[in-house]
Amino acid sequence: MRALVFFGSTATALAACGPSSNSGDCVDELLAGDLVITEVFADAKAPPGGSGSDEGKEWFEIYNASDRALELKGMRVVHARPDGSRAKSHVMREITIAPGQYFTLGNSAADLLPPYIDYGYSADLGDMFNTDGGKLTLSCGGSEIDSAVYENVVSGRSRQLAADQPPDYTRNDDQANWCEAVATEFEIANFGTPGAENDCTPIITGQCNDGGTMRPVVSPAAGDLVITEVMPNPAAVGDEAGEWFEIHAINAFDLNGVGLARASTTNPNLIESADCIHLEAGSYAVFARNPDTAANGGIPADAIRGTFSFTLTNGSASSPGDVRVVLGSTVLDAVTWTRSTSGASRSLDPDFFDPTANDEESNFCDGADAYGAGDLGTPGSANPQCSSGPVAGMCNDNGTARPIVKPAAGQLVITEFLANPAGTAAGVDGREEWFEIQNTGATAFDLNGLGLKGNAATINVIASADCKSVPAGGYALFAHSTDPATTGIEATRTVDATFSFALAQSSGNIYVLDGETELDHVSWAASTDGVSDQLKPANTSTTENDDAANFCKAQTGQTYGTTANVGTPKAANICP
Repeated sequence: MRALVFFGSTATALAACGPSSNSGDCVDELLAGDLVITEVFADAKAPPGGSGSDEGKEWFEIYNASDRALELKGMRVVHARPDGSRAKSHVMREITIAPGQYFTLGNSAADLLPPYIDYGYSADLGDMFNTDGGKLTLSCGGSEIDSAVYENVVSGRSRQLAADQPPDYTRNDDQANWCEAVATEFEIANFGTPGAENDCTPIITGQCNDGGTMRPVVSPAAGDLVITEVMPNPAAVGDEAGEWFEIHAINAFDLNGVGLARASTTNPNLIESADCIHLEAGSYAVFARNPDTAANGGIPADAIRGTFSFTLTNGSASSPGDVRVVLGSTVLDAVTWTRSTSGASRSLDPDFFDPTANDEESNFCDGADAYGAGDLGTPGSANPQCSSGPVAGMCNDNGTARPIVKPAAGQLVITEFLANPAGTAAGVDGREEWFEIQNTGATAFDLNGLGLKGNAATINVIASADCKSVPAGGYALFAHSTDPATTGIEATRTVDATFSFALAQSSGNIYVLDGETELDHVSWAASTDGVSDQLKPANTSTTENDDAANFCKAQTGQTYGTTANVGTPKAANICP
């Protein structure tokens, strides 16, 4: 309802009138709850290709919750920070709103109102706050009619009191009852429902709306998704508009609550929605800097399932680019790159759609198919094969293709493992577990194609286009990530491959497999917090490491990296 009820001769004349004093005393008897603050639009977004400020574009909405028409003349509106600081006020001119009416007040002059604003308070309330929130208060004399805090401002999106219940002046005190406008575009690139019933649904932690029915969110676990494509260096549009990355769902899950981040990000961009954002197994989702297809270079709108605010770097050997998908403190998947081509994505070969195989940069190639405005990549759809990949049974050895060399029987020995990293913080075990193997033979072998397995049925196959060679007498290190910031292992102790399964703190097992053939296996009954188990150097064989008596605990002083753990990852063991 937008019809206004006026007292007097004309609306124009009344809009120009003002109370005789600036006391804030109302001419009507307004009681607490008669008016309800229902919507706040604090940060207008410029249309694609345009620019502009919030002048004349900010507004908030009130609702007449009483059963009669209310005259607002003399009502004081105060805008401040949530703690009451930086307060500015405006005393209402003569105007009346009908019962059940939604009414918008904006920072426009009374004679320059946009069509969606009913009343202008000019600059009296100052600019609304885009960060750290603000508070609006309606009062008559010393009596408060309603107040509401607004937070989590997003450019181009209003904050709305949820429409699942009638507007009430006590409900708008709880931020859990507010949500972000998503459905109605009242002006180009700007969403909200000025002067009308709100249309958003509040986010309930752990729940989402699935076609009108609330159900628990089905969150992904490690291994449920893989990052398959990254566009760090668009050419058709600027980086701030055209960057994106893509995931492929290995298993079905909801994106609600999932975070998008870089290794240096302390506050991931969370995917938040009252509706379930569901991905079926085998489907794709794109995350973009800008969701507007007209501005982002033509990413298909139906492929975009979330946005991020950080910058994807082009990547170099000294400063690799990176991006990750997280759930709380758990890294669901991450990729890094040391180079990118202007206008082309980094595209994962479909043969390596695995959250461990995509740790290998050699399994990516430049996007080749044009989309939208002309950049190359396949956002939201299947990747083509990388033409430069090696044939089956071959690997790339510094530019030369050669057959993969498998380890001989007894040549690969599991020599050390950390199953119980120090500390109790959430996610520590999922970041800092590791194990190592040693090549006890006289010749080198390759890790390519070998499988890693723990107690669970999960087998992580080491998939890499490049040869993963281990020299005679050398070591290979396996961890949950190749990123030193995640594992706590210094970069000089290079992680050769990753695994996604957890190492059990008691009754644990590690297997290294070649297909169905077991190359080596170790087990343990218990582990010590923050201390690795080391195979004694005199007992380095695939039979002697079956005996727990041939292992010792890492010694005090055998520290490494940035962790509180002790051990000698990818180095000779030192037992007493």
